[in-house]
This record gives sequence, structure tokens and C-alpha cells, in this order.
Amino acid sequence: MKNYYLQKDYSNFTSEDFLQDDFFVSSMKNPNEKSVEFWDGLLNAGSINKEEFYSAKSFIEAIEANYKDSVQEEELSALWTKIDNTNKKSGKIKFKSILSIAGGIAAGIIFVIIAIPHLTRNFQSPNDDIMSYARDNNIKEDDNTDIQIILSNQKTLQLTEQESDIVYDSTEIKISKKGISKKESAAYNQLIVPKGKRSKLTLADGTMMYVNSGTRVVYPIEFVDDRREIYVDGEIYITVTHDEKRPFIVKTKDIDVQVFGTSFNVMAYESDLNKQVTLVQGSVRISNKAKEIMLKPSQMYEMDNGQVSVNTVDASRYTSWINGMYLFNSERLEIVLSRLSRYYGEDITFSKDVANLRCTGKMDLKDDLKDILHGLAFSFPIHVQHDNNKYNITKN
Repeated sequence: MKNYYLQKDYSNFTSEDFLQDDFFVSSMKNPNEKSVEFWDGLLNAGSINKEEFYSAKSFIEAIEANYKDSVQEEELSALWTKIDNTNKKSGKIKFKSILSIAGGIAAGIIFVIIAIPHLTRNFQSPNDDIMSYARDNNIKEDDNTDIQIILSNQKTLQLTEQESDIVYDSTEIKISKKGISKKESAAYNQLIVPKGKRSKLTLADGTMMYVNSGTRVVYPIEFVDDRREIYVDGEIYITVTHDEKRPFIVKTKDIDVQVFGTSFNVMAYESDLNKQVTLVQGSVRISNKAKEIMLKPSQMYEMDNGQVSVNTVDASRYTSWINGMYLFNSERLEIVLSRLSRYYGEDITFSKDVANLRCTGKMDLKDDLKDILHGLAFSFPIHVQHDNNKYNITKN
């Protein structure tokens, strides 16, 4: 490998730029240990645009794989020679020039090559790591009160409704029954649900989830190869479509949940010390850095400040929010108020002597927050004050 390529800046390369680069084309055609190590190093360091890299890589792989059955080996070699020569002579060529060169080999190839950009625009490498993508593309919480769907770096949709219904199918994304072409989307999408809002999301494989307030979900627009993975920072209730050949994994900052055709609730806000997985039906395997645990229906896995426990519970208590209800049984008031704050998107502060009071009962989340808090004041020795768009709760 020439030192020139070790020093070259690939950070702003588009797929077109990669296809114009002699070393990239050579590396993809005839990879060796050093070239693989070089590109993997840039990818792992986030020094190049993964989507553009894999789009160009898949283009070259498609030519190598798809055309060997339709052209002679010497014709394929001639194609690469023409592309290499054009790169060297012009230095900068247009993407369409590569298509025209390939098209000159045989008329039957033209259709396939023209189709490749459409097939690979949303290409996702089987080795791409959704955790890395979620970390590198984290959307910090701000004052945005709309639900956001981030389709790509260039396209973000803002949804003003209180609760949205989003459906991915084989060709488009439907939002409130209005369709958007998947061609506008990158390989991964993000759903950002702010405090005070909720959403329902159906993925392309039929998996359906309810997404609670203050939650971020990262997911591919299409699942590929032998895996289905999403990333969650927040709370979801999910029903997974069974696919024996492609296990489904919900990833969070601290735990992974591998699913075997199942309905369950995950509450794993990165900002909270308490994480919970509650199984309604089916089975799941939960992995953390230390060990793996299998859950049975009506069991809850809980990680509280690093300490893990598994208990039998009434699962409906932990999924009632999808029906607009909260059920509590001897829950610390601190937890109740924090969940109400997220659900309604309102600031609630409280004193330390209020935090450890215990709450049992049922709350109808269709009621106004003000009415719910004043209802608590009838049951507990607390005082509720509302000033400057903030609720402050103190002990009487």
C-alpha cells in the first residue's frame, strides 16, 4: 500500500468520489489484509461517510457478482480496465461516465447497472453496527415539541399531532395515511418522540411498537441478511413478528434483548439508573456485560443502579400506558412524578421528603395533569404549586 493513500483525506468523499479513486476501486476488486485493515480503521473511527462508502462498495460488488453470469471474464476485466484508465486520464469523472463505460460492454448490462444506484442508495452493510450509528448520530434533547422522523442528513419530518401512526412497507413510509417514497431515506432512520407526545411505529417486517414520551428509536428502513436490530433510548411496548432465520434484538445502552416472537415492554432511558424489561408473552433473552437471563411471561427483569433482579409481576401494570392509564402498586412517588412529567411534557419538581412517599392506584392519563396532581394532594400530605409553567410539590 502506498503511503499516499495512508495520508489521503477521505472524510468528505461521496459514493461518486470513491468510485473515482484508484485505490478504493482496487481495494474493493482485490482486497488484501492491509487494504481491509485500512478501510475498517477509517470506518470504525468515523473518519468517512459510511453510507457513501457502502453505496460505492455495493456498486462494485454488484458488477463483480451480478455480471459474471452474463459476461465473459475477459469482458469484465475490460470493463475494469476502462474504468481505471478513465480515472487516471481525467482525474475527475462523473458517475454517469462509469455507467456509459459499463454500458458499452453489452446491451444487456445497461439495465442492471442503471438499476444499481436505486438498489444501493439505502445499502446497509451486514457489518455495520447500529450502536455505533446511534452513538454517532445522537440527537440531543432540545426545545422541539414535535415528533421528528429523521430520514437522512438532508430530510427530517416534523409531526405536530399528539400521537402519530407511522408505517413502513415494501415501497414507502406512510404517516397518517400519506405516503413518502423510501428513496428519500438513508439506511437508518430515527424516530424522536418528545415529552408529552406518543407514537405508533410499524416496521417493514410487520413488527409493531408503541413509543412513549421522551423516547428515541433508531432502526433500518429494511432488515437485511440474518439479523433484525433496533436501538432504543426510552420506553417502547413491542410486538415482534416471528422470523426463525432472523432473530430480533432490541439494543439499549446497558442491555440487549433478543426476541423469540414476543410481546414485551422495555423501559431503558439512558438518563435513568433504573431499566426494566417486562415480558407479556413469548420469551426473550436479556444480555448485559455480566450474564444472560431468559424471561418467562409475567416476569420483569430490572437493573437498578447496576443491581439486577428478576421478579414475577402483573405485566399489565407496566404496559398500561399504551391504553392511556398508569397503574401503580406501592411505587415511590418520585417514580410516579417522573413518569407523569415525561408523559405530559411538563416540568415537575419535588422535595426529598416527597420522593419516598409510596403510591398505589390508577391514573387516567386522559385527565389534565393539574387534576391528577391535585388528586394526589387529597391522598398525600403534599402541596402542589404551579408557577412559571412548572409544578413544584412540597410536603405539608
